[in-house]
Amino acid sequence: MQILDCADKRITLPNKGSGSTSNNNNFPMGIIMRYILSLQLVATIFVCSITYAEGLMENKKITQLNLADLEAVELSAVEDYPFMQVIAGDKPVSSGLSSFQSSDGKLDVGFYYGSEVTLRISGWPVDEVMVFLEGQVEITDEDGESKIYGPGDMLVMPKGFVGTWRQLGPIKKLNVSY
Repeated sequence: MQILDCADKRITLPNKGSGSTSNNNNFPMGIIMRYILSLQLVATIFVCSITYAEGLMENKKITQLNLADLEAVELSAVEDYPFMQVIAGDKPVSSGLSSFQSSDGKLDVGFYYGSEVTLRISGWPVDEVMVFLEGQVEITDEDGESKIYGPGDMLVMPKGFVGTWRQLGPIKKLNVSY
């Protein structure tokens, strides 16, 4: 009896002469064929998924991001959402501009402007990369760890984040979310 380590699984092979083998290698043909068919199925699903996703991407041109476009967006009052509540601020306002969105709506790239405000974050809804362009933000996680971010700083706020977001004054940021 032989032991074969295959993809971190131990497979016991029958002794020579006790079943169908391929080319005297003592590997039962059934195991090899199932492995090959499994690999082909995975490869086919992968290729079809990529082809389908590429077909969905309607925007195939370069999108230039221009911070000046944010100036034309009207400011509005910061409102509460299920994942975000205003806990301090004197009539805070904000504006946002989506410069690019994937055709499936999951990837979004844009700019944000906001006045001084403190928000309670309870389960941030997306994974978001942020690049701070102007102003400062103090972010405190649910363990009480706090850090101030300012111009040139970058971070990733993961989906599900819980904590406090305090804009120390007006801010502008570039954001990429998925």
